[in-house]
Amino acid sequence: MHGLAQREGAIMSHTRYQKKIDINERKNLQSPLISFGNGDLYICLEPVETLRRGVFASKKTSFAINEHDIPNILVTADMEKYPPLEKIKEILSVYTNQVFFINATELSLKYFSSNKQVNLIMLGFAIMTGKLPFIEIEHYEEVIKEWLRNADLNIEALHLGLEKGKAIISG
Repeated sequence: MHGLAQREGAIMSHTRYQKKIDINERKNLQSPLISFGNGDLYICLEPVETLRRGVFASKKTSFAINEHDIPNILVTADMEKYPPLEKIKEILSVYTNQVFFINATELSLKYFSSNKQVNLIMLGFAIMTGKLPFIEIEHYEEVIKEWLRNADLNIEALHLGLEKGKAIISG
């Protein structure tokens, strides 16, 4: 993880998966960090933060982006303008045509009367990009049951993200 979420700072984390160990050790994951231009999936909780991490994107990248903006201090002070979602999509489309938006914050507030489920809605949405095909939904549910409070509510949020993602991504 990099950065701090204090004073409107950003957090960036890398997660790398390897399905099985290769006999040739050089083909196995050697670092927890993703190389520039080698990201498969961005799960973005805020649209502009997506643009700040573009160095990891390529034509194979899928973007799962929460539409809810969190204007930085310069925007709130009217010193900068927050870019419209269409402009963000246009910029990201230089890398890939797999740019998908959902308003997970709005869904969380509508269905759960709280924004605490945004992360799980976004995870469900991101799963529908097909970039995590080797992890079964039941495994996510097991982890939620073991590690999170209100497991049933959080599993419901995951499934809401899956449902909305299927409609948006699979069309």
